[in-house]
Amino acid sequence: MRSILAHAVLLIVCAGFLCSCSPSETPAKRAAREGVLLLGNGAEPATLDPALATGLTEVRIIMALFEGLVGFDASTLEPVPAAAESWTVSADGKTYTFKISPSAVWSSGRRVKARDFLYAWRRAVNPALGAEYASMFLPVENAEEILKGKLPPESLGVEAPADDVFVVRLKRPVPYFLSMLCCTVFYPVPEEVVEKFGGALSRNGKWALPQNMVSNGGFTLKKWVVGDSVRVERNPDYRDAKNILLSAIEFFPVDNMNTEERSFRAGQLHMTNSVAHSRIEAARREGNKYLRISPWLGVYYYLINTQAKPLDDVRVRRALSMSIDRRSIIENLLKGGQKPAFSFVPDSCGGYKARALVGEDAAAARKLLAEAGYANPKDLGKIRLSYNTSELHKPIAEAVQQMWSDSLGIEAELYNLSWPAYLDDRRNRNYMITRSSWIGDFDAPESFLENFLSTSGLNHSGFASKEFDSLMDSAGKAKTFGERMEFLSRAEEVLMRECPVIPIYFYTRIYLASPMVKGWAENILDWQNFKGVSLDPDAGLEEPSLSAHCATKKDAPEGQK
Repeated sequence: MRSILAHAVLLIVCAGFLCSCSPSETPAKRAAREGVLLLGNGAEPATLDPALATGLTEVRIIMALFEGLVGFDASTLEPVPAAAESWTVSADGKTYTFKISPSAVWSSGRRVKARDFLYAWRRAVNPALGAEYASMFLPVENAEEILKGKLPPESLGVEAPADDVFVVRLKRPVPYFLSMLCCTVFYPVPEEVVEKFGGALSRNGKWALPQNMVSNGGFTLKKWVVGDSVRVERNPDYRDAKNILLSAIEFFPVDNMNTEERSFRAGQLHMTNSVAHSRIEAARREGNKYLRISPWLGVYYYLINTQAKPLDDVRVRRALSMSIDRRSIIENLLKGGQKPAFSFVPDSCGGYKARALVGEDAAAARKLLAEAGYANPKDLGKIRLSYNTSELHKPIAEAVQQMWSDSLGIEAELYNLSWPAYLDDRRNRNYMITRSSWIGDFDAPESFLENFLSTSGLNHSGFASKEFDSLMDSAGKAKTFGERMEFLSRAEEVLMRECPVIPIYFYTRIYLASPMVKGWAENILDWQNFKGVSLDPDAGLEEPSLSAHCATKKDAPEGQK
């Protein structure tokens, strides 16, 4: 229903244009004249609370609304001053002292103070809130004990000795700590507003709604209509307002890729969130100048519930992984420059050299099943494979379903879930195998591997290994880069051996962009702070492209009424 509503909104808004195919000004050109960026944004955001957001759908919007102590250069991802104008690091690398910028203010007019970070961090790490990203605080002193319920959140290694001074104490030096602070879970929240509309420990507090939200980023939240769009508008009081050139951004939750592309070509969007795999080859062949394909630090994989029978047997899990032909999926379905994933961590991530840890061998897979007591694969019963609604996930699941049937004689049932239902099933481990993906939060292997620590709130697999946890701990204590990489590599070997995940491929970022969009920087995390981004209404799509894609009734998406 959400998808249908989103499609209806996009089509109704431009009904006159689409029906007549007239050369009149498109909504995208009109929006460009007003400085309003129209973006496809995939699924409906689940939340706009920085502490609770887990998906890119939410993160893109939150990065426009808030900023943390540290920001990032949109081209290089290098940490730059943000709410903190400067910082110092102790000689032992364990204490960071941040100086809060006097120009950092909330959209309410109040100055951003150190206590805003103190409140936000203690809130995020509190087990009672259940923030899945709370495990990112593990490098901070006492965070692990807090997450285990052994210490109160107030014991977290942070303090605000003055309104403009925020101090962080780490358990040990973390070379990528400043980059971590760009992640939304570390963003400040206004205590007075959070407490007024639900309280610190409410997951459904109304403080993050347009009528209540107070934020400290380049934009403020003006509209959030489920099934329609999220609109943010330029914050004139933002400390770096001179570099915010857009007057507003409208995020559209269009999870149907074909509908999204038609909307783009009909002048409804300036950029899409993705491109249907079936369209990539044709776009390349046509020399489509709107197509963008760039590196993306992420992995597409299947997550396994290691507590569900028969998947509680590692031999069954490994057999399923070994019987997937990853190159076939890329060459026959994806066609977007992706690479097969034989490891979980992308090669060259933060200088890491990934090892080919996953083998593809159908005969060996059948032998593993027999050793596990399933010489007759039908004894396994049906394997449930679930995925969230997307034109991309379904054909991949169908291909894997066929591979398991052909190579192993295993029957898989496919379950298509809405985004909220998918997230709920993952959190509650109400699945057998589910489609998943991970885009790095920072350019280091830890961003991928730490998800499978036994203490991680993002570990939805049921996998827990003392050996893995110990190796990750040793990596954190390593004295040299080489030593750290070795421990991380050994930890990944354990992960691949125990197989709570089946890596499928490493991502590329694929989308359509109008030439009206200027100053859009690409980076391997696909992070945007929207600084320097502007719109040129006179550099729109070519008229032949528009007229060739005018919508008619038969172009309406399947299920559209």
